[in-house]
Amino acid sequence: MQQSIFKQLTSSSCKKSKQFIVDSFSYHPTRGEREKSILLQTLSDASLGNTIVTKVTDSTKNITGTLGLIALSVGKLELDKKSFPSVIIDYLFVDYKHRNKVYEHLEEKVSTSLLYYAIQTAEEIAKLAGVRYLILRPDGGKEHDSLVSFYESMEFKYMTDKHEWMYLKLT
Repeated sequence: MQQSIFKQLTSSSCKKSKQFIVDSFSYHPTRGEREKSILLQTLSDASLGNTIVTKVTDSTKNITGTLGLIALSVGKLELDKKSFPSVIIDYLFVDYKHRNKVYEHLEEKVSTSLLYYAIQTAEEIAKLAGVRYLILRPDGGKEHDSLVSFYESMEFKYMTDKHEWMYLKLT
């Protein structure tokens, strides 16, 4: 997304402005309360320093406000009694009024831009700290076909048939 600005929120801004941030978004008509709840929990985790939240805005100011945000943390992927250091996408959220839209001057959907940001960030961390995977759990699990297809189009794969988590190998 060429016309986007990514800005990391500090833990203190997440703590002080948590309700303001939550109230600034539009939500899905039926899943909105769940989305708000997850966002509140994510911002609480960020206020404790357990996850880093980054918001995306339109640098041209053609679209005002925050378009979406992504929360990343570091953890481990456990598979077959082995642990692999990983960057975790804790939450990827796009304001409801911007979902599934491609704005001409932005060139891609907001969700795609946020996912590219997560991949780029994870690759930078991998260069410094031996992280090998970027992992996420699609909201709604494997039954959420369109979301799973989106992640698969970005080269994420399921760990096994039994797992709900998807991964992208970084190194």
